[in-house]
Amino acid sequence: VLLGDVGKGAIACAGGALVAGGAGAHLAGTASVVGHCYPVWSGFRGGKGVATSVGQCLATFPAYFPIDFLVGGATAALPGWKQRAFGATSVSSLAWVAGGVVWWRKGWWNGWGPRPSAALPLASAVTSAVIAGRFVAAGRVAAGRSGERR
Repeated sequence: VLLGDVGKGAIACAGGALVAGGAGAHLAGTASVVGHCYPVWSGFRGGKGVATSVGQCLATFPAYFPIDFLVGGATAALPGWKQRAFGATSVSSLAWVAGGVVWWRKGWWNGWGPRPSAALPLASAVTSAVIAGRFVAAGRVAAGRSGERR
């Protein structure tokens, strides 16, 4: 399932790139995460989108991917963190957006991904916000603060 979700993000980016170049890759990757988190066929109740965003990052920001992997892993390994998944995802997301800004402004090489543009940090910011929203919503449901029944 994990590989399928990662592949979903990467394949969406590849399809977007074929249709509309780098901007299309970023838009399609972001759309794949939103669609994973809020699928129409499941009443807009889906997953958190982390694995799908990994595929998006791998396809649209491959030069940064190893850094992102290390940031997430190092953050998750910190002792005493109660909410490791949310913390690691949050720190990794912030670093992904910051890395996108740096790569775009510096014009650095991006491996097989699209040439860095303003679309890179924008797409990573939107994706990160959607994922953070899913974590927050899941926390409310788990804590019983939502009006929804489980």
